Amino acid sequence: MESYGERIPTSNILIYSSPVLGVFMASMLVGFYLLKFSTDVLLIAPATIGTLLLVARIWDAVTDPAAGWLSDRTNTRLGRRRPWFLGSALPLGCSIVMLWSPPESLEGGYLTAWVGCSIILFYTAYTAFRVPHIAMGAELSRGYHDRTRVFGIMQATESFGMFAAAGVLVFLENAENPREFARLLSIGMGIFAAALIIIAALNIRERADFQGRGGESPWRSFRDVLVNPHARILIVVFFLEQLGFSALVALVPYLSDYVLETPGSTGLYLFGAIGATLVSIPAWVFLSKRFGKKSVWLVSLSLKAALFGVMFFLAGGGFATMVAVSVGFGLLNGCGAVVGPSLKADVVDWDEGETGERKEGSYFAAWNFVQKGAGGIAIWVIGVTLSMTGFVPNVTQSEETIFGIMLIASIAPCLLHVLALFMMMRFSLSEEEHRNAMQRAANGEFTRGDAS
Repeated sequence: MESYGERIPTSNILIYSSPVLGVFMASMLVGFYLLKFSTDVLLIAPATIGTLLLVARIWDAVTDPAAGWLSDRTNTRLGRRRPWFLGSALPLGCSIVMLWSPPESLEGGYLTAWVGCSIILFYTAYTAFRVPHIAMGAELSRGYHDRTRVFGIMQATESFGMFAAAGVLVFLENAENPREFARLLSIGMGIFAAALIIIAALNIRERADFQGRGGESPWRSFRDVLVNPHARILIVVFFLEQLGFSALVALVPYLSDYVLETPGSTGLYLFGAIGATLVSIPAWVFLSKRFGKKSVWLVSLSLKAALFGVMFFLAGGGFATMVAVSVGFGLLNGCGAVVGPSLKADVVDWDEGETGERKEGSYFAAWNFVQKGAGGIAIWVIGVTLSMTGFVPNVTQSEETIFGIMLIASIAPCLLHVLALFMMMRFSLSEEEHRNAMQRAANGEFTRGDAS
């Protein structure tokens, strides 16, 4: 199989990766700061905005399978994925503007309705772009280790988008009029994200041999995902990992302002984490090739669980302590961001050896479903916990509120990562088994429709 050692040009990967620069800038601001912006600037109750974000993330997760299967089945002269890029660009740009600049005349239920509709539109457009885009990443290269390079470069591009988000967050947190600053920011960010998506869609090319090879039925495609033993393990691992980490991400602004008493420093903590992720990417690509994808991921999960446990004692720390923790998480997250998608692509290849179909969209949609659902649950729990412990914006918090924040940001994620570690130990798709699956697919030696 000549394609097993395939290495595609870096320029192709850069064209493919470029849209995530703007998209991740927008999504990271939503993930890191929308909750706090809504409670402290728009003055929406924490439980209310937490519920809105939960509903939006569940909707986002539900639309993932539809976008995945439909993009697998899309058959146009532009390919399977690129029409979705073009269709998502304008709605995504508009939703970014709506989300961060609600009319100042809106209050009460009208403001809540505007924010809720904006969140739904944002996540719908995000899904229409993100699922086909990441599915295309699994198609670019069939090389077992070269695809780790593909996702490594994409993760580096995502990190630059996160850098940009952290940079503007520093100014947003310290702006005299954060609402007006957010409005101007959203206009530029929306135009930037939409333009990059359109440029990439017009310049990248797809594999012609994968065209028209999606699953014939959405139900059978999703069944194939669920009965795939390797996919099931990854689904559980990603759910547990995301549930814990999403809680920390959403709580960083609260940790900064109310626990560490370092107001306006959230963006600086993000700089440390994102910078560490960026510099760690080449190392994780090398280590995964040297020691195996599964082994290095197990190490990263173990160290992350330990770091979450240490975080419980942050209440007595300060700026330097949080920077050190942020850098530690950044270094370890580089592994999952690079190795995780590569393992997902391997599982798709294993499915092809069983069914003869290429269902990247359905598979990546399933993983996105559980990850986004976990993120929504985490934010909802935070919103309810803040309300139940008596959170009041922009004042010193009670001991009960501080304890609730630390419990959700530290102890719970630590236990969830320990469970993820034990689940990942059961993952058994080795490089040799992956090679055999690709050989079966190349020879047409598969039992169509039977992925068990």
